[in-house]
Amino acid sequence: MTHPGEAAADNRRRIYTTLLADPTRAWTVRELAAAVDIALDGTVRDTFNVLLADGFLRQVPYRRSLTAVLTDHGYQSLTRLVRRAP
Repeated sequence: MTHPGEAAADNRRRIYTTLLADPTRAWTVRELAAAVDIALDGTVRDTFNVLLADGFLRQVPYRRSLTAVLTDHGYQSLTRLVRRAP
């Protein structure tokens, strides 16, 4: 059985690798959740908001839904994180 902390780390890793796979794509929370196949239980939204707050994502203006794209800083940082992950 997977420990809840391990499951959360695995979900974050899946989110990061999805963002890195298409670094110029603009994402909504719903689109990102669908791409990583994680239920909209708050995990994707919470991760999305943390990445925005930390400057890894930047909000795309003039969109009806909250939409963001990976920043250069975010790309570099997430690449390092994913490479170090077991």
